[in-house]
Amino acid sequence: MSLEKLTQDKVVVKERVSTWDEAIREASQPLLEQGFFNVSYVDAMIESVKSLGPYIVIAPEIAIAHARPSKDVYDVGISLLKLNQPINFGENSHYARLIFVISAIDHQAHLGILQDLAHILGDTEIVKELLACQNADEILGTLRGGNK
Repeated sequence: MSLEKLTQDKVVVKERVSTWDEAIREASQPLLEQGFFNVSYVDAMIESVKSLGPYIVIAPEIAIAHARPSKDVYDVGISLLKLNQPINFGENSHYARLIFVISAIDHQAHLGILQDLAHILGDTEIVKELLACQNADEILGTLRGGNK
């Protein structure tokens, strides 16, 4: 299962952030610190949203940040920032409280993670449970239980 890459040390729970780009930076921090990619990949994710708009908000309350595979990415990874207060990624109410970051080393390797996420996040009950979680253990328990 690809979501096994999402471990406790890659889940951050915060009350709030001030801006959407801060949300991406916070969500990226565990992968950045663990050497999955360098800071230019974080900048590329932010630039993608600036140039293409809030396309990373894939459903109410859910954003999946990523950028094109590049030499600045060293391994496939996933991290999660869960906010208690939503952040707006655009001018048209693109609010999210679950901000996932996915690092892609090529155009194929991260697809399993995306498929697992789509399967789990397509279940509105699981999303409600995730939004109610207050720590990494609760979040991982909900995600693991939801990927049957």
